[in-house]
Amino acid sequence: MLGQCKETYVSPYKSPNTGYLVVEGFIAAGPTQFALSRVIRLPGDSAIPNERGAQVQVEGNDNSVYPLTEKISGIYSADTLPLNPAAQYRLRIRTSKGEAYLSDFVPFRTTAAIDSVNWVQATGSGDVSIYVNTHDPANATRYYQWEFDEVWQYHMAEFSYYKFQPANVIYHRDTVIPRADTEYIYNCWSNDQSTPLLLASTVKLSQDVVYRQQLQTIPYTSQKIDELYSILVRQYALTENAYNYLSLMKANTESLGSIFDAQPSELKGNIHSLSDPAEPVVGYVSAGTIQQQRLFIDRAKLSSWGYNVECAKVDTIVGTNQVDDFYPSGEWTPLYVKIFDGHVAGWYTNRTVCVDCTALGGSNKRPSFWP
Repeated sequence: MLGQCKETYVSPYKSPNTGYLVVEGFIAAGPTQFALSRVIRLPGDSAIPNERGAQVQVEGNDNSVYPLTEKISGIYSADTLPLNPAAQYRLRIRTSKGEAYLSDFVPFRTTAAIDSVNWVQATGSGDVSIYVNTHDPANATRYYQWEFDEVWQYHMAEFSYYKFQPANVIYHRDTVIPRADTEYIYNCWSNDQSTPLLLASTVKLSQDVVYRQQLQTIPYTSQKIDELYSILVRQYALTENAYNYLSLMKANTESLGSIFDAQPSELKGNIHSLSDPAEPVVGYVSAGTIQQQRLFIDRAKLSSWGYNVECAKVDTIVGTNQVDDFYPSGEWTPLYVKIFDGHVAGWYTNRTVCVDCTALGGSNKRPSFWP
């Protein structure tokens, strides 16, 4: 006897225009990189458009000019910039459509060294937390930001010594052949980058010391701690204005979602459009040195982990006359040979998703820094 119904609610709110330029990067005394893209409408489920074909350069108030090269779509970089610590720097951008943007000059800041990057595993959950420690004996840094790159090694449930070979000029019919050493797909490496804004200020402290600043938490069931995990932490020294801008951006992007959260505030960075002074630009340019430190976590050092790499199905034997029935689709991968009566009768086989580590998005090419 009780009924309920739903009616579509049409919000009177009109979202602002999109397509504003987004500038992400840091002018560094060394490798420098900036990513240029455009804002998109909520809910943000479409691809972020990269700003390609732009002319980007770093300019100093000592009349120095350093062009950045677009080596990847929307990514502009230089291998090294011989910056002068006594100078101030800014970023100039001209898009492929002729739009011009220029940042304010910012001081060059020297970043304090990282004291240590450590990890601890929670007793109850088994999750692994990573944190950083740093301090500035001169009490001059005060405003900090961190970013990190993650790389981890993982393995599959079974080892594949063979691969499917489609017919070509050498093999006149579909067949199965041994893998070369470089083609093994048991071990892979995957990677990720930090996305939250990681900030800290010691202004209210008597000493410029940051102790156990949380960077990352890895669930004990994560693939990241299946074998060996690496995190490369980068530390930046910010100006007060840069810190305030990023803190506001952090509140706008990470602390919204309920009626009790603060309302979003307008972001005003230090990058401006010369073509249209009223056009908003998202981003804040800073300059200085970067400190970095790498940490490895070996699974053998953990008290527990819960990543499951078992195959759901038992091995299937694919006969030599069944190659075209199983392998061309890519759903199955041969493992090792089945010998019967002294002859090759077929291959033990299982699902590709539990055999081929590249099917999970990783690469079987060992990183150059990997131990």
